[in-house]
Amino acid sequence: MRLKILGTEIALPVTTGAASTIGGATEVRVFHDAGGNTPHLVSITDGEASPTTVATFSIAPGESLVIRKLTTQKMFASNDDVRAVAVSYQG
Repeated sequence: MRLKILGTEIALPVTTGAASTIGGATEVRVFHDAGGNTPHLVSITDGEASPTTVATFSIAPGESLVIRKLTTQKMFASNDDVRAVAVSYQG
């Protein structure tokens, strides 16, 4: 699988109020860059003024995932060791 990186990687915010759409991305590479054994929770919200959590998942240290979401949905994590960047799949 090849990915095209579409932006600059950021540390995911750690609060609902600071959650990010990751530049309006629909596909986001999420990476947990800390050592140890502690997984971190990532939340996806509907992005409205009073956000509702629509999905959550845990990511283990060293794990990398590509998540598909709506452009208006926002993401935040339980720790800023979780990084995110907009991506697209390339043939």
